[in-house]
Amino acid sequence: MKNLKVFERFKNDKKTVIITDVDGTISEIVPTPQEAFVSYSMKETLTGLSKKFQMVAVVSGRPVEDVKRMIGIEGLLYVGNHGMEYMKNGQIQVEEDTKRYIQRINEAACKIKEEESCNAEGVLLEDKGLCFSIHYRLCKDPNARKILLDALKDMEELKGLQIKEGRKVIEIRPPTGYDKGKILERIVKDHDVKSVIYLGDDVTDSDAFRKLNELKTQGKLDGESIIILSGEIPSRIKEEASYFLESVDDVLKFFEWLLD
Repeated sequence: MKNLKVFERFKNDKKTVIITDVDGTISEIVPTPQEAFVSYSMKETLTGLSKKFQMVAVVSGRPVEDVKRMIGIEGLLYVGNHGMEYMKNGQIQVEEDTKRYIQRINEAACKIKEEESCNAEGVLLEDKGLCFSIHYRLCKDPNARKILLDALKDMEELKGLQIKEGRKVIEIRPPTGYDKGKILERIVKDHDVKSVIYLGDDVTDSDAFRKLNELKTQGKLDGESIIILSGEIPSRIKEEASYFLESVDDVLKFFEWLLD
């Protein structure tokens, strides 16, 4: 990464907090969610960061139990389903205002499973409890995204729920307003964070990039955001981050530099 000098103030500050996304950031993007893994080297480095700095937090659209399983490091803060659940003292805590939407998400999922376009070749359906995802990375049809979105827009069961997009995925979520920006702000408040580095690679991370810029402008913390580049995200997202890295391997090298 260029501009490493900018990050020396974080490298030498034990109160720095590292907040990172999972897929595409510390784990390579793979054809299906089940194939994803965090390498041994990345886990070792995350362990080192957690010992050197105030905190390492992992935020993801995956269920929090899945995030913990992939990483398996004690002492990290694990946040799943875009902030709707987190793991505290080994126990999964679910935000109260999302629980009342679980039945509606289930009803929507049942309808989606019946929809022909959602059962097309290459479409993968994932029930995440509090959210429901439709992955189309394996679809050969270049119009898969549009076909799926068109099928969803008229479903009565989805009215009042959120339809969000990520890298080759469409998600059905409760309309409770949780996103990675809200996660970042909560972590900052709950843990009295004054210095933070946020890393992410997806459209969903743009909320965190914007929130970090807002808090920094307000003088509430010192922080920088890093986007991991790919051809699957709009160019505007890159502009919302402070700096960029080219790959998961570059993230590992950056983390190793922070530890050095």
